[in-house]
Amino acid sequence: MKNLLKISLLAATMFTASVTYANDGIYTLNVKTDEAKTIRFSIDEASDVNLSIRELNNQVLFEENIHSSGAASKSYDLSALPNGEYLLNVESGAKLASYTIVIANNKAVVSAPKITQLLKPVFVQEKSILTLSLDNADNGPVEVQILNEYNEELYNETFTDKAKLVKKFNTAKTFGKELTFVVKSKNQEVSKTIAIR
Repeated sequence: MKNLLKISLLAATMFTASVTYANDGIYTLNVKTDEAKTIRFSIDEASDVNLSIRELNNQVLFEENIHSSGAASKSYDLSALPNGEYLLNVESGAKLASYTIVIANNKAVVSAPKITQLLKPVFVQEKSILTLSLDNADNGPVEVQILNEYNEELYNETFTDKAKLVKKFNTAKTFGKELTFVVKSKNQEVSKTIAIR
């Protein structure tokens, strides 16, 4: 009897490991076995998550912002999607997990995630001082460019080997109503337009 219990426990553990594709401490993604074209997304703790299903050309088929104050789970039925490859992106904080979903023969197969650290600059404006903070730059060059509303470049500087970047700008002597900040690092680019008057 003990051997049967051990074998059953081992089989259940192996089965669970085979259908779970991601668990980074915040969320879990797996394929339900009772419905082969249904995936289940579980959030393990309080968090804000953006989930999107896209075609390979990045066209959004479905997008949802999920706010969870605790553990939660949600299932997504993919039976309306034709056979092919799709991307499932899960963004939480400064992390993006990208999964490839292959739908064929009435089954959905989810790949292991590709985790990317996202560039998340923070802008704080106090009177005429605008502060740019970047805590999560990938120890590589970070380019900061400022454009006025006519797309004229007012500032451009590249910072190398900065894991944390804090830069203050005095906008008091700048003519115009708004500035556009463009922050680039590796393959990512973030732009934000800020009204200064």
